[in-house]
Amino acid sequence: MISLLPLESVPDLSLNEVGDQLRDLLGDETIIRLADEGSTVVAEIAGVSVKVTLCEEPIPAEILEGPLSAAWYWEDGASVLQRHEAHLFVVVSDPRLPEPSSESASDSEAVQEVSPSKGVIEIYPEAPAAPVLDEEAIRFSVQDALLLTRVSLLLGDCCSASAVYWDGSTSIHSWTAFEESCAAMTPTNLPLRIWIDFRLWEAKDGTRGLVTRGMSALGQRELEVIGSTSSAQQIRAWSYTVAHYCLEKNKVLDHGQAVGISPKEWIRTWIVNSRLEPGSWAIWLDLEAEE
Repeated sequence: MISLLPLESVPDLSLNEVGDQLRDLLGDETIIRLADEGSTVVAEIAGVSVKVTLCEEPIPAEILEGPLSAAWYWEDGASVLQRHEAHLFVVVSDPRLPEPSSESASDSEAVQEVSPSKGVIEIYPEAPAAPVLDEEAIRFSVQDALLLTRVSLLLGDCCSASAVYWDGSTSIHSWTAFEESCAAMTPTNLPLRIWIDFRLWEAKDGTRGLVTRGMSALGQRELEVIGSTSSAQQIRAWSYTVAHYCLEKNKVLDHGQAVGISPKEWIRTWIVNSRLEPGSWAIWLDLEAEE
């Protein structure tokens, strides 16, 4: 799990001082050591490691190009990042988590695309033979994301970061937006706007769709909305609610499950062959489901 923190200049802060700050944040039992010939500080606590590397050069342009083009919420992002001269590379590693595996949906007959132009998906009654997700791994992943968020906030504040790039969602946010998300962060109020990119679009026929990027980095399946007639605001709100429910409660959605959005509203969820990432599994949110 990775974050990159762009810095306008190389900070006047030694890695030994960074190690001291990490110990203050994580507790006295934290083991601090230097690695990579002194260019990286490593903090280890309860088997989980945090690695911080100071890179005295800008983040490679090819990493930022895509996220900046998708950052409609940060109009001056490109101009702000043009000025950065260094960055921090922050990694959280957790041996409790399994190695990433590719979920193949190519052999399933549970879902059949009918009309790509209209975004119609035909759902079969039987659940597909999708790999079983590990609820414990989801819980560990959320814990690691909370840890990475706290460490990134600490380091960014002391080194005057201008933004944060979150690798799991391949998204970038201004430092002000990151601080605002962190200010309200609790185990029951997760900063999903940082962790997950909710990408919305409108099709030529007037229907709307949404796909998440970042759920799979937290052990879940990505969410998709295809061909919905609901408003953009409603699609975002419902997708956010479902994502937060899954991550906060460590819940794996079942094929055909009804999820309550409010006391009077619910949606149906289906495990499908992803329309947007062929060969992988996703959760389709059927916002127009009928009882």
